[in-house]
Amino acid sequence: MKAVILAAGEGTRMRPITYTTPKPLIPILGKPILQYDFDILKEFVDEIIVVVGHLKERIMEYFGRFYQGVKLTYIVQSEIRGTADALREVDGRITGRFILLMGDSIYDKKDLEACLMSAPSILAVEVDEPQKFGIFRLNGDRIVELVEKPKEYISNLANAALYVLDREIFEEIKKIKPSPRGEYELPDAITALAARCNIHCVRSTGYWIPIGYPDDIKKAEKIVAQNRGKSER
Repeated sequence: MKAVILAAGEGTRMRPITYTTPKPLIPILGKPILQYDFDILKEFVDEIIVVVGHLKERIMEYFGRFYQGVKLTYIVQSEIRGTADALREVDGRITGRFILLMGDSIYDKKDLEACLMSAPSILAVEVDEPQKFGIFRLNGDRIVELVEKPKEYISNLANAALYVLDREIFEEIKKIKPSPRGEYELPDAITALAARCNIHCVRSTGYWIPIGYPDDIKKAEKIVAQNRGKSER
């Protein structure tokens, strides 16, 4: 199996840090965000494809071509046009089921294992302010729709952006149109795919640590310190 990590963004909300350091290389307790992803993936995949863009050379030089025996392949997203566009870059390299993660989040290994057992699947986390997240509309545990920052209450299950998907997602990406902000959004493709395929919503029993703002670094370090060693057992 292959994994894909989207790590091309400029990290504008993390400036000035990201003027010189790509967000996936920001250290959390001395370890880059991206390395946490590699560590939970390494026993499940034989190749990790990293979609890079902003300060791509820094990421490529830091990790090289292998990580603890797992092949690393770098694909350049030359123009940042959304998460679906970033995933589109790897279309020709994916032949079956694959794992998809975001390079600015830290995930719990047990949540990845649960998603693999229920695949095709997407990880969901309960949140207090669903209007700030992509939120799942469900029928049982089946995903019906993924709504970005809904104005009306749908549920409190937010998209944690850990996916186990099949190749069909690329067919839906080809069909979607740019969003109002001019980007090709992965949630649009997910909603279209969910209309014709069963995608399971897996509720997190671990932790999900999105790192979007400078203040999130200290929060992430606290959570990682509290859970150190648990996800690798």
